[in-house]
Amino acid sequence: MKTIIVLASALTLAVAEPQFGFLGNLFGGRGNRGRRPQGDGTGGRCGGGNRPNHNFGGRDYLVSWRLGCTSFTAGGGANFCRQNGMRPISIDSSDKEREFLGLVGREGQKYFWTGGNVRGRSISWPSGRSYNNVNWSNTGGAGRPQPDNREGNESCLAVLNNFYNDGVRFHDVSCHHRKPIICEA
Repeated sequence: MKTIIVLASALTLAVAEPQFGFLGNLFGGRGNRGRRPQGDGTGGRCGGGNRPNHNFGGRDYLVSWRLGCTSFTAGGGANFCRQNGMRPISIDSSDKEREFLGLVGREGQKYFWTGGNVRGRSISWPSGRSYNNVNWSNTGGAGRPQPDNREGNESCLAVLNNFYNDGVRFHDVSCHHRKPIICEA
C-alpha cells in the first residue's frame, strides 16, 4: 500500500511540474505545453505610478527594464506607458536613435519595443513626426534585410541588440512577442 501511495504521489508531482509536461500529456494532464506562465509575466512595478528614470534632451523617459518589467507585448507596453502618463518612445531623430540604441547596448538589454508602426519601409511614430532613416538590420530570422514582414504581421518596431549578430538595429516584429519598452513623456 505504501508503494502505491509513493508511486501515485511521484506521478502526480511529475505531471504537475512543467519540466515533466510530457508525462502530463501522457496521463491526460495539460503539462506546460501551449500555456503561458501565471500572472502577466512582467514582474517588478509594472503598473502605473512609476516616475521617469532617464532624461535625454530635456525630456523624461521611463525605461521599463530598470523596474524589472521586461515582458510586454507591444500593446501591453503601450498600456504600461499610458498607465504612467506617457506614450511609447518615438525614435524620430538621429539624436534619439543614437541615445537609445546606445542605451540598450550599454545596459546589456537584448531588445525593446518602440512606439513605431511599420508599413513597408515607412514608420509611423506616436509623436506624429516623420523619421524613416533608421538603422535597419541587414538580417533577421529569415536572413533577409529588415523590414521583411517575415511572420506576415510584423507591424511593430523593436530595437534588437545583436540578436542576429548584426549589432544594435531596428527590426519589424510581430506585436505578440514580449519585450521591455521605453516610454516617453
